[in-house]
Amino acid sequence: MIAAGIPIREFWVAGDPVVGYLSFNIENSQVMGLYASQRGNGAGKALMDRVKEGRRWIQLWTHMANDRAHSFYQREGFRDTGERRDGADGISEMRMVWGQAQ
Repeated sequence: MIAAGIPIREFWVAGDPVVGYLSFNIENSQVMGLYASQRGNGAGKALMDRVKEGRRWIQLWTHMANDRAHSFYQREGFRDTGERRDGADGISEMRMVWGQAQ
């Protein structure tokens, strides 16, 4: 999965040592993963600001039960599309989008 994803993704890290990570699928303008070692350290915001640069629209899927992530994404301007699915890990997810589709 990782080998297939590398050619179509951008990757960023924040901090030295690393305190955050973001993976972005270029082809479908989708955040594939955003992780920070601690909440509130600014790494997630910095990474999200970077991925927004030069883009008009971004999508992501987030676990339904992850209310803290939903709050973060909403503060970042993402909105719930109402779409739901079972993720590859069997956990229910919701789709969120930022900006205007082109």
